[in-house]
Amino acid sequence: MSSSARPTVPLPPTQRPFRHRIAAFIGATALMVTAATAGVAADVMTASPATAAQCSSSNFSDVKKTNKAYYSAVTWAYCNGITMGYSDGTYGVHQNITRAEVATLLFRQVTPKYVQNGQRYFIDVPATGQYYSGPITWMAQAALSTGYADRSFGVGRDITRGEMAAFIYRLAGATKKGPNYSPFTDMGWSTSFYHDASWLQANGIARGYADGTFRPQQNITRGETAIMLQNAHRFIAHRGDVSTPAISPLPNQADKPSTTAPSWTSKVVSWATAKAKDPRAQYQWGGNGPWEYDCSGFTVDAFKAAGRSLPRTARAQHGAATSYVPVSQAKPGDLVYWSNNGSGSGVYHIAVVIGGGKIAHARNEKEGLSITSINYSPYNMLGQAGRYY
Repeated sequence: MSSSARPTVPLPPTQRPFRHRIAAFIGATALMVTAATAGVAADVMTASPATAAQCSSSNFSDVKKTNKAYYSAVTWAYCNGITMGYSDGTYGVHQNITRAEVATLLFRQVTPKYVQNGQRYFIDVPATGQYYSGPITWMAQAALSTGYADRSFGVGRDITRGEMAAFIYRLAGATKKGPNYSPFTDMGWSTSFYHDASWLQANGIARGYADGTFRPQQNITRGETAIMLQNAHRFIAHRGDVSTPAISPLPNQADKPSTTAPSWTSKVVSWATAKAKDPRAQYQWGGNGPWEYDCSGFTVDAFKAAGRSLPRTARAQHGAATSYVPVSQAKPGDLVYWSNNGSGSGVYHIAVVIGGGKIAHARNEKEGLSITSINYSPYNMLGQAGRYY
């Protein structure tokens, strides 16, 4: 288990949340932000104009009408088909959001045209087959995102406030630079995302926090997102159409995840198998070894034994994958995940694939470290394994 999240075992069937978010949410703003007043019902075609016009309440159990900070903006997003929340009736107002979810919600908000050429632009994004395939392809073609240096988009990574500011700034077609005197105490002219954030601040989209900071490296929540989307709508509505892609797709060979496991993966498997069988090894929440581990501490040391590195938490390890493949195609050395919300932002358990339909993992205090079937707990298991080469 990751030291940053409980429970310590995959949830039983009676607690299973929706396995796949009907709609993820995007955002990055801070505290209280004044909502924009522009009408938007006809601008988002995921909900028909008639449906949106008749909608007046989101009815999420965690966003009541008395919630002055978020209710209006969340209702706006719901009524315009941008989000449907979760199957348990909640919106997840304080949950983080991933980069793939951000792309999807931006796409739903502006409903752009793009070139559906069957090409891939990032190594971790298939041309079709995932809810985020089209939206991320559009973001690449529109030059809203060039991803990371390894040509990955980072589909499972939580997005930061700075990254979200940049997406909005680019989609709005903004070019204005920030003032010499920063409106934020933690950002200056040379700070990453400064011009994007200061433009948002100047246009009433995001004011920052009460202490004067913008916190560009901090993850954003779904509630903050609702406010930001509503405020930004008048600047980004109907924008983003693509007739000629701004960047080239991946070369043919780079278009496919590697299927030949490098030699170091065998070291990961050997270490994980031996450690899981060693009676001295125990489960300990937050344990970093050499004999006490939680799930993500276990995978960190398995990769370290092969000369590789991983972030410390299960959620961050999911986001660090080079590519994702169906669990049915997982190879030894890949990692598999369990999530409490059906996406990378909710990953709470992680295990090493050792081959033969087996995984090695630090399970919980009762079961300890063990080797089990890869399907030992299908509830909440994500359908894709992470590959790190």
